[in-house]
Amino acid sequence: MGEQFRGRLEVFGLADLLQWMELNRRSGRLTISRGADRRTLDWINGELNYVSGSLPRHRLGIHLLRTGALPARILYGLLARNLTGGDNLTLQILEGRHDTHEGLSLRVEDLARRLLFEMFEWRDARFEYDPAFPVQRILRISLSMRGQALAFQGVKNLDDTARRLPQRRREDDSDPREIPFEKTEIEERFWDISERAGTGVAPEEGRRLFGSFHEFSERIKRVAGESVAMRPVFEDTAAMLAEVLKKSPFDPQAVVSVAALDPFLTLDLLALANTLVVDRENALATVPEAVHRMGARPLSVLLERLTADDFHRVPENDRALRAVRRASVAAAVSAGRYAERFGVTRERCYTLGLLHAICYGDLFEVLTSMEFPAGPFRAASIEAYRPILGARRAEAWGLPFDFQAVLSDDGSDPSAAASLVRTARAALPGCAVGPVGREAVDPLWTEEIEAEVRMVFEFLGLGPVKVKEG
Repeated sequence: MGEQFRGRLEVFGLADLLQWMELNRRSGRLTISRGADRRTLDWINGELNYVSGSLPRHRLGIHLLRTGALPARILYGLLARNLTGGDNLTLQILEGRHDTHEGLSLRVEDLARRLLFEMFEWRDARFEYDPAFPVQRILRISLSMRGQALAFQGVKNLDDTARRLPQRRREDDSDPREIPFEKTEIEERFWDISERAGTGVAPEEGRRLFGSFHEFSERIKRVAGESVAMRPVFEDTAAMLAEVLKKSPFDPQAVVSVAALDPFLTLDLLALANTLVVDRENALATVPEAVHRMGARPLSVLLERLTADDFHRVPENDRALRAVRRASVAAAVSAGRYAERFGVTRERCYTLGLLHAICYGDLFEVLTSMEFPAGPFRAASIEAYRPILGARRAEAWGLPFDFQAVLSDDGSDPSAAASLVRTARAALPGCAVGPVGREAVDPLWTEEIEAEVRMVFEFLGLGPVKVKEG
């Protein structure tokens, strides 16, 4: 077996996998995935060092909040630093003396044990081992059992549970986003896009195009699996936030109007506020809600980090992200106007419109770092991966399900939120990014929307408003 390997638990079981890692004194990261549920196991010389997961209930912050170890106001401040490139959460807790080394180790061990034992019932999961992943030893959890004993205990727990519960055939819970990056999936998608884009090419050019598409797919896969991190805001946003921070006393509500002009700041506020929300049915959906939930001190910590000299900002001459901002603001203004028609609050509609194009930013950044010739095929490739990336990112950011519907909409989602944003984009198709459907819009509202968007664009220096495409 090579240094780096991957496979399925139905072939190479979890117990065998744990023993192999231990006996061969492996270091690095082992990732095990079943649909949207992805667990990471960090190892140092054959010992488990840390276990984490992708779902909200797996987060250390939520575990500490639920067990009463730390209050939300402290956790939000620590997470604001962590998600803007600062030290990880455990190190900040120790350095800030919010818990002892022994106490925090026990809490982390308790969470790790629960996440690990749950996986012993997995059969249709995939695993991937990365020996090059740098693992930092901060705590010493060890789980008080070594690999073989741990595996034995996990199987025993599973057997005990099976005897207590009636056996039920599990329905098909496969996730269509689980394997969109397998080799065969990429190949099938390439030919499907080629057919839909109508790009008949010579064999040599086709090979080069496939090479670009394969690289594009691999890079999107990496982006889809990235951990949550705060996004850089635009230069003018940072300047406005700096002015807000200068005023004494600090007024958290002043941030709301600034966030309304920057989709990345809005995303940062919602993502941070939702890091301590377990149930996405109750996830926060608007900036006023996020500001209220976090409180003044954690919010000021986040703003200080976003405006710090060492934190990257979106330059004014970034044409791709400038286009995303134009599309976002135009759709937000329009969505707010159509709120009553779709039975959604105006503030929520505005936020849905403001965030609808956020994944285009990720896709455009990938394209700027590689060779992928512009044309119908590249445009179709973007639209093929945007729904997949949108669903994954909405999940990671902890956004409500209607936001996920919007970010992953391929033009056919029947939900009110997705229909709303499609209509909002159709009101000013010349400002939109990506294809626009033929939605029914109100001409009188379009004139009012255009006038309002024009004022915002003039304030932000985003250029003229284009009502029609082309």
